[in-house]
Amino acid sequence: MLRHPLLDQPYQPTLQSWIACFTGYRMPEALDAELSRYDPNDPDDREQLIRRYCLARDDVRENFRHRQQRVLALQAAVADAHYDFGQVWEPPEDDYEDPQWPSGWPERVIDSRDFFQRLLRAARELWHDDLARAQLPSLKQCQEIAERDRGSRDWLFSVDNPEAWKAQFGLAATPYELETPGPQFHGERLHLALSGELPRQRLPASWNSSPGPSHCRLVLEILGISELAMSGTRFDGPMRTQLTRLNPGYYVRLEIGFDSVIECVALSVSIAQVKGTQDEKQL
Repeated sequence: MLRHPLLDQPYQPTLQSWIACFTGYRMPEALDAELSRYDPNDPDDREQLIRRYCLARDDVRENFRHRQQRVLALQAAVADAHYDFGQVWEPPEDDYEDPQWPSGWPERVIDSRDFFQRLLRAARELWHDDLARAQLPSLKQCQEIAERDRGSRDWLFSVDNPEAWKAQFGLAATPYELETPGPQFHGERLHLALSGELPRQRLPASWNSSPGPSHCRLVLEILGISELAMSGTRFDGPMRTQLTRLNPGYYVRLEIGFDSVIECVALSVSIAQVKGTQDEKQL
Protein backbone atom coordinates (compact mmCIF):
# COMPACT_ATOMS: atom_id res chain seq x y z
CA MET A 1 0.00 0.00 0.00
CA LEU A 2 1.30 3.45 -0.93
CA ARG A 3 2.18 5.47 2.17
CA HIS A 4 1.93 9.22 2.67
CA PRO A 5 5.34 10.87 2.05
CA LEU A 6 5.17 12.73 5.39
CA LEU A 7 2.71 10.81 7.59
CA ASP A 8 2.59 7.18 8.66
CA GLN A 9 -0.72 6.46 6.95
CA PRO A 10 -2.07 5.37 3.54
CA TYR A 11 -1.78 8.02 0.83
CA GLN A 12 -5.21 9.41 -0.10
CA PRO A 13 -4.73 12.65 -2.06
CA THR A 14 -7.44 15.30 -2.21
CA LEU A 15 -7.97 18.11 -4.70
CA GLN A 16 -7.07 20.57 -1.94
CA SER A 17 -3.50 19.25 -2.09
CA TRP A 18 -3.16 20.65 -5.61
CA ILE A 19 -3.75 24.23 -4.45
CA ALA A 20 -2.01 24.05 -1.07
CA CYS A 21 0.86 26.02 -2.64
CA PHE A 22 -1.44 29.07 -2.73
CA THR A 23 -2.41 29.02 0.95
CA GLY A 24 -0.69 29.34 4.28
CA TYR A 25 -1.48 30.50 7.81
CA ARG A 26 1.65 32.64 7.83
CA MET A 27 2.46 33.20 4.18
CA PRO A 28 5.89 34.82 3.74
CA GLU A 29 5.72 38.35 2.39
CA ALA A 30 7.93 37.48 -0.57
CA LEU A 31 5.65 34.61 -1.61
CA ASP A 32 2.55 36.75 -1.11
CA ALA A 33 4.01 39.45 -3.38
CA GLU A 34 5.07 36.85 -5.96
CA LEU A 35 1.64 35.18 -6.16
CA SER A 36 -0.19 38.51 -6.10
CA ARG A 37 1.29 39.30 -9.51
CA TYR A 38 -1.08 36.72 -10.97
CA ASP A 39 -4.86 36.78 -11.39
CA PRO A 40 -6.29 33.25 -11.01
CA ASN A 41 -9.27 34.32 -13.15
CA ASP A 42 -7.08 35.27 -16.11
CA PRO A 43 -6.56 32.32 -18.54
CA ASP A 44 -2.87 33.08 -19.18
CA ASP A 45 -2.15 33.59 -15.48
CA ARG A 46 -3.89 30.31 -14.70
CA GLU A 47 -1.45 28.46 -16.93
CA GLN A 48 1.49 30.12 -15.19
CA LEU A 49 0.14 29.34 -11.72
CA ILE A 50 -0.47 25.72 -12.66
CA ARG A 51 2.90 25.08 -14.28
CA ARG A 52 5.10 27.11 -11.93
CA TYR A 53 3.44 26.24 -8.63
CA CYS A 54 0.86 23.41 -8.72
CA LEU A 55 3.17 21.09 -10.65
CA ALA A 56 6.45 22.10 -9.02
CA ARG A 57 8.29 19.18 -7.37
CA ASP A 58 9.23 20.81 -4.11
CA ASP A 59 8.90 17.70 -1.95
CA VAL A 60 11.53 15.13 -2.96
CA ARG A 61 9.78 12.56 -0.77
CA GLU A 62 6.85 12.51 -3.20
CA ASN A 63 7.65 9.94 -5.89
CA PHE A 64 6.08 9.05 -9.23
CA ARG A 65 3.50 6.78 -7.61
CA HIS A 66 2.26 9.64 -5.40
CA ARG A 67 1.97 11.83 -8.49
CA GLN A 68 0.01 9.12 -10.27
CA GLN A 69 -2.49 8.93 -7.40
CA ARG A 70 -2.88 12.71 -7.40
CA VAL A 71 -3.61 12.69 -11.12
CA LEU A 72 -6.11 9.82 -10.77
CA ALA A 73 -8.01 11.73 -8.07
CA LEU A 74 -8.07 14.84 -10.25
CA GLN A 75 -9.09 12.83 -13.30
CA ALA A 76 -12.04 11.29 -11.44
CA ALA A 77 -13.27 14.70 -10.32
CA VAL A 78 -13.02 16.20 -13.81
CA ALA A 79 -14.93 13.21 -15.24
CA ASP A 80 -17.78 13.88 -12.79
CA ALA A 81 -20.06 16.43 -14.48
CA HIS A 82 -21.64 17.28 -11.12
CA TYR A 83 -18.45 17.77 -9.12
CA ASP A 84 -18.41 21.13 -7.32
CA PHE A 85 -14.92 22.52 -7.89
CA GLY A 86 -15.83 25.75 -6.15
CA GLN A 87 -15.81 24.03 -2.77
CA VAL A 88 -12.19 22.96 -3.27
CA TRP A 89 -11.13 26.56 -2.58
CA GLU A 90 -13.16 26.78 0.63
CA PRO A 91 -11.28 26.32 3.94
CA PRO A 92 -12.06 23.19 6.01
CA GLU A 93 -14.97 23.71 8.42
CA ASP A 94 -12.99 22.41 11.42
CA ASP A 95 -10.18 24.96 11.00
CA TYR A 96 -10.02 27.56 13.77
CA GLU A 97 -8.20 29.99 11.51
CA ASP A 98 -8.77 30.57 7.81
CA PRO A 99 -5.67 30.06 5.68
CA GLN A 100 -4.22 33.17 4.13
CA TRP A 101 -4.66 33.73 0.40
CA PRO A 102 -2.39 35.99 -1.67
CA SER A 103 -3.45 39.52 -0.75
CA GLY A 104 -3.69 40.62 -4.38
CA TRP A 105 -6.08 37.87 -5.44
CA PRO A 106 -9.81 38.43 -6.05
CA GLU A 107 -12.26 37.20 -3.44
CA ARG A 108 -13.61 34.46 -5.70
CA VAL A 109 -12.11 32.12 -8.28
CA ILE A 110 -14.43 32.04 -11.27
CA ASP A 111 -15.07 28.83 -13.28
CA SER A 112 -13.06 26.56 -11.04
CA ARG A 113 -13.77 23.58 -13.30
CA ASP A 114 -11.75 25.26 -16.06
CA PHE A 115 -8.83 25.71 -13.64
CA PHE A 116 -8.74 22.01 -12.75
CA GLN A 117 -9.27 20.90 -16.35
CA ARG A 118 -6.22 22.94 -17.32
CA LEU A 119 -4.38 21.45 -14.37
CA LEU A 120 -5.15 17.90 -15.53
CA ARG A 121 -3.94 18.60 -19.07
CA ALA A 122 -0.72 20.18 -17.81
CA ALA A 123 -0.08 17.32 -15.34
CA ARG A 124 -0.44 14.74 -18.11
CA GLU A 125 2.02 16.70 -20.21
CA LEU A 126 4.68 17.66 -17.65
CA TRP A 127 4.46 14.43 -15.63
CA HIS A 128 4.27 12.20 -18.69
CA ASP A 129 7.33 10.11 -17.79
CA ASP A 130 6.25 9.72 -14.17
CA LEU A 131 2.78 8.54 -15.21
CA ALA A 132 4.30 6.13 -17.75
CA ARG A 133 6.61 4.68 -15.08
CA ALA A 134 3.65 4.11 -12.79
CA GLN A 135 2.08 1.95 -15.52
CA LEU A 136 5.10 -0.36 -15.86
CA PRO A 137 4.62 -3.94 -14.68
CA SER A 138 6.07 -4.95 -11.34
CA LEU A 139 9.44 -6.66 -11.05
CA LYS A 140 7.68 -9.83 -9.92
CA GLN A 141 5.54 -9.85 -13.07
CA CYS A 142 8.64 -9.43 -15.22
CA GLN A 143 10.45 -12.25 -13.43
CA GLU A 144 7.54 -14.52 -14.36
CA ILE A 145 8.02 -13.90 -18.10
CA ALA A 146 8.90 -17.18 -19.84
CA GLU A 147 12.59 -17.52 -20.68
CA ARG A 148 11.85 -17.86 -24.40
CA ASP A 149 10.16 -14.44 -24.35
CA ARG A 150 12.94 -12.52 -22.61
CA GLY A 151 14.93 -11.54 -25.70
CA SER A 152 18.17 -12.62 -27.35
CA ARG A 153 21.73 -12.02 -26.22
CA ASP A 154 22.18 -9.41 -28.98
CA TRP A 155 20.72 -6.92 -26.54
CA LEU A 156 22.53 -3.88 -27.95
CA PHE A 157 20.07 -3.89 -30.84
CA SER A 158 17.06 -3.82 -28.56
CA VAL A 159 17.95 -0.58 -26.77
CA ASP A 160 16.62 2.85 -27.69
CA ASN A 161 19.60 3.90 -29.85
CA PRO A 162 21.45 0.98 -31.51
CA GLU A 163 22.68 3.51 -34.10
CA ALA A 164 25.41 4.48 -31.63
CA TRP A 165 26.87 0.97 -32.04
CA LYS A 166 26.25 0.66 -35.78
CA ALA A 167 27.89 4.01 -36.48
CA GLN A 168 31.11 2.79 -34.86
CA PHE A 169 31.26 -0.84 -35.97
CA GLY A 170 28.56 -1.51 -38.57
CA LEU A 171 28.20 -5.02 -37.16
CA ALA A 172 25.06 -6.97 -36.44
CA ALA A 173 26.89 -9.21 -33.95
CA THR A 174 27.41 -7.94 -30.42
CA PRO A 175 29.67 -9.13 -27.59
CA TYR A 176 28.01 -11.56 -25.21
CA GLU A 177 30.13 -10.69 -22.23
CA LEU A 178 31.57 -7.33 -21.20
CA GLU A 179 33.52 -6.14 -18.19
CA THR A 180 32.29 -3.43 -15.83
CA PRO A 181 34.01 -1.67 -12.92
CA GLY A 182 30.59 -1.58 -11.23
CA PRO A 183 27.27 0.29 -11.39
CA GLN A 184 26.75 3.91 -10.46
CA PHE A 185 23.36 5.01 -9.17
CA HIS A 186 22.03 8.54 -9.53
CA GLY A 187 18.52 8.68 -8.10
CA GLU A 188 16.27 6.81 -10.52
CA ARG A 189 19.12 6.22 -12.98
CA LEU A 190 21.69 3.43 -13.33
CA HIS A 191 24.95 3.99 -15.23
CA LEU A 192 27.47 1.28 -16.18
CA ALA A 193 30.74 1.63 -18.07
CA LEU A 194 31.39 -1.51 -20.16
CA SER A 195 34.35 -2.77 -22.18
CA GLY A 196 35.40 -6.01 -23.79
CA GLU A 197 36.57 -8.02 -26.78
CA LEU A 198 34.51 -8.15 -29.94
CA PRO A 199 33.63 -11.59 -31.34
CA ARG A 200 35.81 -12.62 -34.27
CA GLN A 201 33.90 -13.07 -37.52
CA ARG A 202 34.76 -16.00 -39.75
CA LEU A 203 35.43 -14.78 -43.30
CA PRO A 204 36.13 -16.75 -46.50
CA ALA A 205 39.85 -17.22 -47.15
CA SER A 206 39.53 -15.30 -50.43
CA TRP A 207 38.38 -12.15 -48.61
CA ASN A 208 40.86 -9.51 -47.58
CA SER A 209 40.81 -9.28 -43.81
CA SER A 210 40.36 -5.79 -42.45
CA PRO A 211 42.22 -4.73 -39.29
CA GLY A 212 39.02 -3.40 -37.72
CA PRO A 213 38.49 -2.78 -34.00
CA SER A 214 38.91 -5.86 -31.86
CA HIS A 215 37.75 -4.29 -28.59
CA CYS A 216 34.95 -1.96 -27.60
CA ARG A 217 33.79 0.24 -24.79
CA LEU A 218 30.47 1.95 -24.16
CA VAL A 219 28.18 3.35 -21.48
CA LEU A 220 24.89 1.69 -20.61
CA GLU A 221 22.25 4.08 -19.26
CA ILE A 222 19.10 2.81 -17.55
CA LEU A 223 16.67 5.66 -16.83
CA GLY A 224 13.35 6.00 -15.03
CA ILE A 225 13.72 2.95 -12.80
CA SER A 226 10.43 2.03 -11.16
CA GLU A 227 11.60 -1.04 -9.22
CA LEU A 228 15.03 -2.55 -8.55
CA ALA A 229 16.50 -5.56 -6.75
CA MET A 230 20.15 -6.41 -6.07
CA SER A 231 21.88 -9.46 -4.68
CA GLY A 232 25.48 -10.58 -4.37
CA THR A 233 28.75 -9.39 -2.88
CA ARG A 234 30.89 -7.83 -5.63
CA PHE A 235 29.46 -5.88 -8.55
CA ASP A 236 32.54 -5.62 -10.78
CA GLY A 237 33.78 -8.09 -13.36
CA PRO A 238 32.26 -9.85 -16.38
CA MET A 239 28.66 -8.84 -17.05
CA ARG A 240 26.02 -10.81 -18.91
CA THR A 241 22.94 -8.86 -19.95
CA GLN A 242 19.38 -9.97 -20.54
CA LEU A 243 17.06 -7.26 -21.78
CA THR A 244 13.33 -7.68 -22.38
CA ARG A 245 11.42 -5.01 -24.27
CA LEU A 246 8.09 -4.12 -22.64
CA ASN A 247 5.41 -1.81 -23.98
CA PRO A 248 6.45 0.66 -22.72
CA GLY A 249 9.74 0.21 -20.88
CA TYR A 250 12.24 -2.58 -20.24
CA TYR A 251 12.97 -5.43 -17.89
CA VAL A 252 16.75 -5.68 -17.38
CA ARG A 253 18.70 -8.47 -15.72
CA LEU A 254 22.44 -7.98 -15.20
CA GLU A 255 24.59 -10.87 -13.95
CA ILE A 256 27.93 -9.49 -12.78
CA GLY A 257 31.01 -11.38 -11.64
CA PHE A 258 30.60 -14.57 -9.66
CA ASP A 259 27.31 -14.09 -7.82
CA SER A 260 25.95 -10.55 -8.23
CA VAL A 261 22.63 -9.82 -9.93
CA ILE A 262 20.83 -6.53 -10.64
CA GLU A 263 17.24 -6.65 -11.86
CA CYS A 264 15.12 -3.63 -12.64
CA VAL A 265 12.10 -2.33 -14.51
CA ALA A 266 12.79 0.98 -16.22
CA LEU A 267 11.34 3.42 -18.70
CA SER A 268 14.32 3.54 -21.06
CA VAL A 269 17.65 1.83 -21.77
CA SER A 270 20.25 3.35 -24.09
CA ILE A 271 23.94 3.21 -24.98
CA ALA A 272 26.36 6.07 -25.55
CA GLN A 273 30.07 6.91 -25.82
CA VAL A 274 30.70 3.86 -28.00
CA LYS A 275 34.37 3.47 -28.96
CA GLY A 276 36.40 0.82 -30.79
CA THR A 277 40.10 -0.01 -30.66
CA GLN A 278 42.55 -2.70 -31.79
CA ASP A 279 44.39 -2.58 -28.48
CA GLU A 280 42.70 -3.56 -25.23
CA LYS A 281 45.13 -1.33 -23.31
CA GLN A 282 43.65 1.74 -25.03
CA LEU A 283 40.24 1.13 -23.45
